[in-house]
Amino acid sequence: MQVGSMGDIPFVVSYGKIRTFSDYGRSGSGRWAKHDLIGSKPVMEFLGPDVEKVSMKIQLRTDHGINPESELERLRKMRDTGAVFPFILGGAPVSDNYWLLEDIGENVSYWRAGGKILSVSVDITLTEYSTEEVH
Repeated sequence: MQVGSMGDIPFVVSYGKIRTFSDYGRSGSGRWAKHDLIGSKPVMEFLGPDVEKVSMKIQLRTDHGINPESELERLRKMRDTGAVFPFILGGAPVSDNYWLLEDIGENVSYWRAGGKILSVSVDITLTEYSTEEVH
């Protein structure tokens, strides 16, 4: 059963294969300009919404039918090439915009002979990619 996807990487839970996430968090804020005035408090001006961010943890384990090393390589390539992609959860886009993989943190839990990874926890940060025209 597919939970969602991050570009061409599906999040799935099925017999023999688990690639899903935990600790999902989403944040966003407004953009404000502060205009300083002599002798008075500054005046705040709302510029618009800022891009949103999503953080989550992905567990990549060989006993879940996943090759952690090739999955890590795939994620690093998305980050290092500046790939933008749709981010889908529950059959619907998370926003009207695409997303980019801004940050990856890797924590290897278990190794096997020959230095191969058995299990790795990957912390990722996605950033919304707005395609609006600059005026």
